[in-house]
Amino acid sequence: MSPIEHIHNVAHAHHARLVSSRDGHAIFGVRPPSASGAPSQEFILEICRDRDTVTVKEQHPLLLPSFCAERHINPGGTFCLSWGEVEASAIKNRDDAEAWWGKLLTFLLRQRSAAALRRWPGKADARAHGSTAARFQAMAEENAAALGAQFFEAVRDDRLRVNRGRGRDRIALHRNGRKLVTVLREERRVMTLRQRCKCDDANVRHLPLATCGDHAHQLADLVLNLDGWRRSELAFYDYLRSVNQVCCGTMEDCPLAEHQTGID
Repeated sequence: MSPIEHIHNVAHAHHARLVSSRDGHAIFGVRPPSASGAPSQEFILEICRDRDTVTVKEQHPLLLPSFCAERHINPGGTFCLSWGEVEASAIKNRDDAEAWWGKLLTFLLRQRSAAALRRWPGKADARAHGSTAARFQAMAEENAAALGAQFFEAVRDDRLRVNRGRGRDRIALHRNGRKLVTVLREERRVMTLRQRCKCDDANVRHLPLATCGDHAHQLADLVLNLDGWRRSELAFYDYLRSVNQVCCGTMEDCPLAEHQTGID
């Protein structure tokens, strides 16, 4: 059975109806439920088989932009529902299809919120823009998890910042505006190992960083991965500008909106 057949078999339970289907290509009408129970607009979506998974986009860009990185809509209009390198995307059975519909409905509901708020809801669950940045994000999340739940949530809530210090070799980590550590980039280590550890564990937090398990290593890698994440997203948007992708104008603080003032 093909991925589209699995998707079709559970479509009705996920507020969707089949419009047409042929040769690994299907059109579905989808009405994500509103919290109030009021009738919602129907998205007409085009789903195409891609080996053991599918791509999905609005058949014609009527309710959504044809492209918006901030709203996780790729060039060409396909939706970014997951990051295939770390999340399973194959649709080989009913359970896979159920999970796929769950991601799609969440995505469409967030699109409604994004249109109203002009910012992406559920930011903690979103992947960074571009596969390189997403890879750095995944590694930074692993480093943060090793330092404790509060560190992990700080990454997901976008409350950590990295800044180049005096000289390009020094990168400072800040949380909620407070400096935590400085990392020497070339040496890949925290600059001062005698300082107290910054982890969440109150029982060992008084220990010097150098003797608190592998936390010196995790902090250094966290800073370097956050820096790689930031630089990779900047490069991602530079690439989009280089191929003349423009901002759709639906989101506040979109990096693509920069330098576009005065464009008709």
